[in-house]
Amino acid sequence: MRYWQIDFARGIAAILMLVFHFFFDASYFGKIELEGFFWFIFPRIIGGMFIFISGFTIGQTLKGFNLKRFLKFSAIALAITAVTFIFTPEEFVIFGIIHFFALASILAVPFSRRPRICLIFGIKLVLIGIYIQQFRFPFYHFLWLGIVPEGFRTLDYYPLLPWFGFMLIGIYFGRKVKIKASNYKGGLVSFLGRNSLKIYLIQHPVILLILQILYGDIIFRVLRL
Repeated sequence: MRYWQIDFARGIAAILMLVFHFFFDASYFGKIELEGFFWFIFPRIIGGMFIFISGFTIGQTLKGFNLKRFLKFSAIALAITAVTFIFTPEEFVIFGIIHFFALASILAVPFSRRPRICLIFGIKLVLIGIYIQQFRFPFYHFLWLGIVPEGFRTLDYYPLLPWFGFMLIGIYFGRKVKIKASNYKGGLVSFLGRNSLKIYLIQHPVILLILQILYGDIIFRVLRL
């Protein structure tokens, strides 16, 4: 049995992710311009939704460390780093959202049965993370934590600060708001939620194909990168 409500919420996040990445890819290849605060905050809201939902799921199910899940996320994270290093070496992904989930899947385990600590500690991490990312530092060693180096550029960045705080807050609400698992699968949105990781992995090739159909020169430009 599954929590279709969680699948539905994750499906909404997946749809928003597809919408953003379509516009992002079009912008990356110079077809449109994305400017303003909305395009800064929109992807972070989407990432925050996935992270909060993941924490909520941990709080709801109280499942412990899953080695298979950790290894899967770690392998995907390494692949993303390798592929982006080949195609976009100046902005390759060092610690994106998949890297975050790999590490957070370990760190979240001792917090899963301590909801009060999750809420208090989670809020503190969010506030510290937002504050500290205003600054830049002359070293890369704590990039994963949220200590941003000078001149740092990347296509995807979700460090522990502040994002692990959102996961802890999700765990808190997952413990406090009880929902029932059922055999009901939900509709298309829930289906997307159940397959959000697969969608994340295949979305860019599909989007590039669509952009190729619309503009006619995308594949050529990809090959030139």
